[in-house]
Amino acid sequence: MSEVKNLACFYTLLFVLTGCVRADLHFLDRNEGESVVFSCVVEKRNPPPYGVYLQRRFLQTSEVLFMYTKSDFSTNNSYDKNRTSVSGDPSSYALNVTITQLRVSDTDRYVCEFLVPVPSSEDLHLKGNDEFVLVVKATECGCSGYSTLLYALSAAVAVLLLLVFLIGCVVFHRGKARRSVKSHPQVPIYEEMAGVHADSQKLAPYHLEETSSSENKIGHMKRSCPENHYERPSGCPRRVSP
Repeated sequence: MSEVKNLACFYTLLFVLTGCVRADLHFLDRNEGESVVFSCVVEKRNPPPYGVYLQRRFLQTSEVLFMYTKSDFSTNNSYDKNRTSVSGDPSSYALNVTITQLRVSDTDRYVCEFLVPVPSSEDLHLKGNDEFVLVVKATECGCSGYSTLLYALSAAVAVLLLLVFLIGCVVFHRGKARRSVKSHPQVPIYEEMAGVHADSQKLAPYHLEETSSSENKIGHMKRSCPENHYERPSGCPRRVSP
């Protein structure tokens, strides 16, 4: 019995951390060969539901049965059909699903989902007000196998919790790193362009000054050399008469 309680605690912690629970969660402890009743109830609305699913959502992801209003229900195989019965109708917003001859493999989380018609749109899927965690214990002759199954389930839940924790840590550190990068100010581009423009303005007068000085030297040399065809002052180029 203590092993079943430990497994139930693992389920509760996992569902709370992952946000899977959106309804009242009920734990059902049964022995192998016994029966269980799932009460599927949904809030009243207009129009009423026209169908309902009973689904497994954790260890397996499958449909246990589907029932259309005013019709018989259907299952995936004949064995489940023979050990399942339904009382009530989806259109009355409530029904009971009874499963007999339970097996250890029936251990899982069960959810009821009602189908509501919506004009000119897809049908609305509404979860029932209750969710169920069914734990089926093995008989005395198979206690060792049942204990092994419980330990395996507990280990799987522990690994899932560890993965959720690690993913949360990675997301937190990445967000912190992004905030630290954004906190460092960057030099605006227009300030760098302004600096380059100022340097070019400083170089322009200096270039003009050198050009003006060179022109003054050339003009001085021309004035110091008179146009005399017979005498050649020193420093002046010699002109050849025609």
